[in-house]
Amino acid sequence: MRVSSAPVVVGLLLAFAVVVAPARSAHAEDGTVTLGWTAPGDDSLVGTATAYDLRYYPLPIKPETFFSTFKVSPAPLPQTSGKRQTVTVHGLVPGGTYYFAIRTVDDAGNWSLMSNVVMVKASYTVAVGDQPVTLDFSNPFPNPARGSASFTLALPTAAGVDVQAFDVSGRRVRSLMTQQQPAGHSTLTWDLRDDQGRSLGAGMYLVRARIGDRTFVRRVMVER
Repeated sequence: MRVSSAPVVVGLLLAFAVVVAPARSAHAEDGTVTLGWTAPGDDSLVGTATAYDLRYYPLPIKPETFFSTFKVSPAPLPQTSGKRQTVTVHGLVPGGTYYFAIRTVDDAGNWSLMSNVVMVKASYTVAVGDQPVTLDFSNPFPNPARGSASFTLALPTAAGVDVQAFDVSGRRVRSLMTQQQPAGHSTLTWDLRDDQGRSLGAGMYLVRARIGDRTFVRRVMVER
């Protein structure tokens, strides 16, 4: 097998992130961030790399925590070395702060080091007028959370909604919603307490939302 030198990430650079204030008859759909960078090569700055691993997280990303962060999927495909690339990441909390970093791999399986880390606030994407609503259960905001964490539900039609919170061991700690919800947008707020009204300890919790035949799982980092 040919062994090539590891591809080099020149640097992940923020292209733009514009906040659009929702106007009358408009609904905030989700948060987006658009990132731009210069494509590396397969052999350093020559050729085309094989794949990217683009990650984001609400806390600063370090090389040792890279693989425990959220992965952008599907990842953009590498372009020829030296070309400018951009990607827009959807499904973020509008106004939320996120950190992004990227790695790339060549055809021999050599991975680059992690790029520089970009910090940015997600912008708003809006749907105006009677444009159809897309089914969604948003990421929590704020996250990390202290007093409470909220989620936005977007339902194109009325549906049964079941939302449960679990600790990292899989033990259910709180039933947040089990009811029929009308079509449209609504907000669910969790006071970060369990079913007995006790404040939860600091740590990671998982919130699972079953809406019709779709299941969403969101992570909430509780700080005390």
